[in-house]
Amino acid sequence: MVRFEFSETPSPEQDLEHIGLTDTEIAGLMSYQHQIGYWRSDMATGHVFWSKEIFDIYGMTYTKGPVNLTLANDAVHPEDLPYMLELLERTAVEKTGFHYVLRLINGRNGVKYVRSVGRFRITDDGREELYGMFEEVADQTRLIGVVGNPPSAIDTAKD
Repeated sequence: MVRFEFSETPSPEQDLEHIGLTDTEIAGLMSYQHQIGYWRSDMATGHVFWSKEIFDIYGMTYTKGPVNLTLANDAVHPEDLPYMLELLERTAVEKTGFHYVLRLINGRNGVKYVRSVGRFRITDDGREELYGMFEEVADQTRLIGVVGNPPSAIDTAKD
């Protein structure tokens, strides 16, 4: 099952300042749980930037600078790619957020499931961006929990 959601309501922010952890420490802790990376897309240029971990999840060679989107999109299961692209476009146009679980083509054993959450923002200098996190979902219990959430404005399931 693959799920794509369009989200108009951002997740509530956690107030963690009182416990004395930095954003870097929190991101580091998340990375120990499972493979997770971060991304950003500059809407004016169309450039997308990934942390090294996302390149690893995709099985692509790490490079600094904009991601080769042709190679990246070639790794997405062809049944999932149109939904992912529609969700990104709608998020940019409607200035909201999204959540998806989709399949990446994996030459070793077929496919692997990945999850991304993204949000729209306007930077301090007025540029519009999308940003988010990306993770490989290896734990089937975790995957079932993710795709089992109630549907949103875009919701589709594929076998």
